Amino acid sequence: MSYYIAKIKYAVLITISAAILLSISYFRVFDEFEFSTLDFRFKFRADQPVNKDIVIIHIGDDTIDKLGQWPIPRKYHGIIVDALHAAGAKEIIFDVFFSEAAKGDGVFKDAIKKTDNTYLPYIFEVDLKSEKNSCLSATRVIAPLIEPLRDVCKNTGFINIQPDMDGKVRSVYAFMKYGNNIYPQMTVLAALNSIGIPFEEVQIIPGKRIVLDKKREIPLGEHSEILVNYPAKWGEAFRHYSYVDILQSYMLGLLGKEPVVDLEELKDKVCFIGFTAAASPDAHPSPLEPLYPGVGVHASIYNSIVREDFLYRVNRWGNLLILIIMWLLTAFITAKSRKSFAFVSIGLIIAAYATVAIALFCFMGIWIDVFYPIVTIVGVYIFSTFKKYLIETRTREIMEKELDIAKDIQQSFLPKEIPHVGGLDIAANMVTARQVGGDLYDFIELENGRFGVMMGDVSGKGVPAALFMAKASSVFKTLARQGSVSEVVKNMNEKLTSENSSNLFVTLTYMIFDTKAGRVSFASGGHNPTLYISSDGEAEWLKVEDGMPLGLIEGVYSEDSREYKSGSVFVLYTDGVTEAMNLKEEMFEEEKLLEVVKGMVKSTSQEIAEEIQKKVSEFAGRAKQHDDITVLVVKA
Repeated sequence: MSYYIAKIKYAVLITISAAILLSISYFRVFDEFEFSTLDFRFKFRADQPVNKDIVIIHIGDDTIDKLGQWPIPRKYHGIIVDALHAAGAKEIIFDVFFSEAAKGDGVFKDAIKKTDNTYLPYIFEVDLKSEKNSCLSATRVIAPLIEPLRDVCKNTGFINIQPDMDGKVRSVYAFMKYGNNIYPQMTVLAALNSIGIPFEEVQIIPGKRIVLDKKREIPLGEHSEILVNYPAKWGEAFRHYSYVDILQSYMLGLLGKEPVVDLEELKDKVCFIGFTAAASPDAHPSPLEPLYPGVGVHASIYNSIVREDFLYRVNRWGNLLILIIMWLLTAFITAKSRKSFAFVSIGLIIAAYATVAIALFCFMGIWIDVFYPIVTIVGVYIFSTFKKYLIETRTREIMEKELDIAKDIQQSFLPKEIPHVGGLDIAANMVTARQVGGDLYDFIELENGRFGVMMGDVSGKGVPAALFMAKASSVFKTLARQGSVSEVVKNMNEKLTSENSSNLFVTLTYMIFDTKAGRVSFASGGHNPTLYISSDGEAEWLKVEDGMPLGLIEGVYSEDSREYKSGSVFVLYTDGVTEAMNLKEEMFEEEKLLEVVKGMVKSTSQEIAEEIQKKVSEFAGRAKQHDDITVLVVKA
């Protein structure tokens, strides 16, 4: 029951955590950082096409210098309107507001009255509380168009620019609610008129789109804003003309003189007029550069509408779906892969996601969130890796406990005490490479003062080797009294071979000491030769003619014998001794073993066994032990 309660608690915790993380995405808590990724995408993409009919008439420093004052006298605006009207301009759009009466209003009014394509703006005071709604509301008109101009101008709209939280302009509200009516943004109004669709005839779906007809629509953000699709840096997208150059050219033309600018170039052009001088209050940071004049923002919006070239931000639910998919993919890869592979894979996923996001924006104008998904992908990877680590640690702890039990069981197959028979001094020492190993040894007392000593080494390591070791030890105990040393080894091989399905095998040496006669008989199944040092110091490696590892196939086993006297030393060992390696990948080998033992012939068997283990450990140093190390010493 506690297991299921823990599972339920874990599921609840994960669900709550996921809900919190998803809500952060839904409420766009990190939009300020997301905007930075959008700016990078703007700079990454190539310059976009523009409508060739859009031109900007900028009131720059040259105009201020030549006219000598700001604000510019209204009579000059009237002359500009006359000039553009005479040139056959398609639309004249002022990004300059006229909220107070001034000298020259009459000239300006008369010029506008002659046209039906001049656009003049006003500015609303925005109700900031309404920004949570799909349609922005205004509380009052803070910069109204003065009445004389409003009476003659057929086209008016607001020109509010509302920067994002970091001060950059990335969108413009398409319309605004004031009182009980909906009012258009001036540029949107001009663009709709240009394509022959009056604002009054469009279908407005706040927070989603403006439907123009069955085939065309203007996509809107959730607050009915249009994303500004900046085609290029300021001065690199639209054709520019100086305000004062237009004035001079028109006046020179009236006098029959050569103009500075050929006004015929403005025939059928959409002319945006705006202030761009160095001290302009109508310049804002943009994704492309630190200052971008407001007139350029309006020209970019106009260009998007007439070219039907818009930017789309995937809505909150779409970004949530993307986020969930990326989380699941990250969690799956982390859980199913090795740590190094998972780390590289997650890095590639992040890189691929960022690349797709850039490609979607550059080639399709689609804006998907990048910052928060990448941050949370990293977070999910860290969480999944930590969870995997905890699971692996817990599993390892369970295995450690099980291996401790297995080690105790394995130890039960080894002699609990070293016997003392016929004056023999015996010592055994085993160090496994893992918690359980495949080395084995055993002793057995036989009749008439004989004593059997066996050492074996199972192929492989760990639990499989330990299980096969247990089997070999059991078989030895069963057959040890049935015949000579060679017969015992032969019978063991037949038994192990007939019952072996693991492809493991064991090398083995079996020796019988006749303590009364002072003779030892020995047979080997592919095991390392026993080191024998006689009482007079002569060394010999005891080998037999026939003998192969046990448990593979039936074979022939021969035996041999030697006389021994008091003081003789027999050293049985596994290949973990002679094949022990240091960091230079050098092996301990039989010669070093011989040197150690020859220097210890007068010592006890326990001292000899401990010295061998010590020398092997010193030789290996910090190199990892790869095999079990077992030493068995018999001293007469």
